[in-house]
Amino acid sequence: MLTFPVGHQPRYQNFSIKAISDETIREGCERAPYGAGDKGKLALIEAVTNAGVTDIDVGSGITEPAFVRSVLDDKFLVGRIPEAAQFSFNLTLKTWEPLTEQLAKELPPEYLSEIYVSIGMIEIDSDKKLFERVVERLHAIGVRKLRSSLLNAFSITVDEDKYEHLNRQIDRCRQQGISLIRINDSVGTLVPDATAVLAANLVHDNPDFTFYLHGHNDRGLGTANSLTSVFHGFQMVEGGVAGVGNRAGLAEIESIAATFEDNNISVTDGALDIEKLSEAARLSEVVFLTAPSPYRPVSGFLVRNENAGIVNVPDYLGVARPVDYFLNRIGLFPTYIRQILAERGMDPRVLADDDYVNDVYRRLAAHMDELFERKQGEFNELVENIEDFYRDMVRLDEVQHFALEALRDREFSPRLSDAQDSRSDETDISVEAAVA
Repeated sequence: MLTFPVGHQPRYQNFSIKAISDETIREGCERAPYGAGDKGKLALIEAVTNAGVTDIDVGSGITEPAFVRSVLDDKFLVGRIPEAAQFSFNLTLKTWEPLTEQLAKELPPEYLSEIYVSIGMIEIDSDKKLFERVVERLHAIGVRKLRSSLLNAFSITVDEDKYEHLNRQIDRCRQQGISLIRINDSVGTLVPDATAVLAANLVHDNPDFTFYLHGHNDRGLGTANSLTSVFHGFQMVEGGVAGVGNRAGLAEIESIAATFEDNNISVTDGALDIEKLSEAARLSEVVFLTAPSPYRPVSGFLVRNENAGIVNVPDYLGVARPVDYFLNRIGLFPTYIRQILAERGMDPRVLADDDYVNDVYRRLAAHMDELFERKQGEFNELVENIEDFYRDMVRLDEVQHFALEALRDREFSPRLSDAQDSRSDETDISVEAAVA
């Protein structure tokens, strides 16, 4: 098992990192069951960059290079995206050929030299030097800035064999002049202790590189792991607003920003605006057709609502925040009714009458009980509608369905040409067999 380098010291306050990298657009589009419109995506990029985030991952699909063109037009021709913002496009050694072709087709030379291209799965066909050949091809079409994304299925610890595998891939990147590396917790199985040891060693052994963690939230630890990575030396941090990302999502950028603010951790590329990040988080729900999360940390639209009728811990501890108070059945006490009315200026002589206060209590209780019954019915209907909304996702079986449909509609099929004179039912069997 890997251990900390000799003399390693973590940092928790009063330091600076280079940048925050945002995955909201790329992973949001990958996760969205029905996709997202370019207009909404562009508005979301504008919101995120105007909140101070400068490193944006914008896509990985065949149609996305055209979208990258519109993003860069928005920056350079329209001026709605800050000058400091930079963008990256993702490809892997499984998808590089059509994506490289589309990049060359859609982007003019000045835009190709402007964007980063992030290369993943670099271990594929390493004996054939595929990674090196892809780098050469990207340079040939005019791409000048590269980074690499190293995939991993970490466990609760990081063993030395897995660490050495990482370093071998890092050395291949070094030989290609790539010094910006994203370390992927690809299935969200890292824990903060292992993240700390991993980050400390990578920075210690590779001082010429800039690292950041792609921390998935499958176990609810994405934000914790991402923060831990910078506490132990990583020079960038990554996530998505609202924690947007595949499956359970990524680290929440707005939560990271709030922690940075509390501990005087700054970002060299620009100051972060937590309120604007929260607005961007809520916008992401609209863009990706996601049911709003009212109690999400920092950016949930009800996260600043506090029950006024029970012992209010933040107020008690002297760390009161600007919140909106509410009452529900569990927080309903006669003593708090009296306090609330007193703070609103009601005559103390009236409030001294216990029967009166208890009457107000009973009236409020009856109203709350009726309200709960009504809202429970509305909620059940809402849940049913949301579940219905997601049932129409395109599943892999539909690939075969449309493949069969395409074969049946073709006027000529080389595999089926010899069967054209056969009976129609035999042709149908041949079509089924061709796809199966």
